[in-house]
Amino acid sequence: MVENNKINISWLQALAHGPMTKVTCWPIYFCRGYIFHTYDHGKDKTNANYGVCVKDTSSHGSSGDPDFYGVLQGIYELHYPGQVHLKVVLFKCDWYDSTIGKGIRVNKSGIIDVHTGKRYGKYDPFILASQADQVCYVPYPRVTQKKDQHWKAAIVIQPRGKILMNQNFDSTTMQHSDDNSVVSTDILQVETLVNLHGQTENLEDVEEEAGLRSDAEDENIDYELTDEESD
Repeated sequence: MVENNKINISWLQALAHGPMTKVTCWPIYFCRGYIFHTYDHGKDKTNANYGVCVKDTSSHGSSGDPDFYGVLQGIYELHYPGQVHLKVVLFKCDWYDSTIGKGIRVNKSGIIDVHTGKRYGKYDPFILASQADQVCYVPYPRVTQKKDQHWKAAIVIQPRGKILMNQNFDSTTMQHSDDNSVVSTDILQVETLVNLHGQTENLEDVEEEAGLRSDAEDENIDYELTDEESD
């Protein structure tokens, strides 16, 4: 509520006053299934967790692949005083040039390549941690031309705890506990079997042998029962 050009809502006043001047810096941050490292913290590690990408939120931005690719340089946690107790985590990133054909290109396999030698011209380093997706910049093993040395493939990392399933998932081999029917599958007819020693066995002989073994076991059971009864 606003009266006489004054805000009377306490939490809105806290937001309007802005965050505290002291911030908390982190070298690692876990968000949305990703483990992010700052570049200084993760540059010498086996896994490169400092690559980030974010979709273009401008009016002309497309809904396809993320338009901005960069490297995570800093993780800052901001605190708002008062009753709100709001915490906001910001990522400070160095962005690569997002111009198609100059800083970003799509190769024949549909993978996005990023020119790591060209930077974004404007100063806009901060994003919310919740906006960031993770990528890994992988160099090509063989580069024939010098101009292609800075081009790296931006491999999108899937967040932990999430499984992307194909929409055409084939469930014909699945049996549901709440369904009494079992989905039928194709049966492959086999006439012979080959054991571990390379010997071929006829299925008819195997079935006949199994039947004889079963009859013999039945006879043994009857015989044992007869002995018990005789005692």
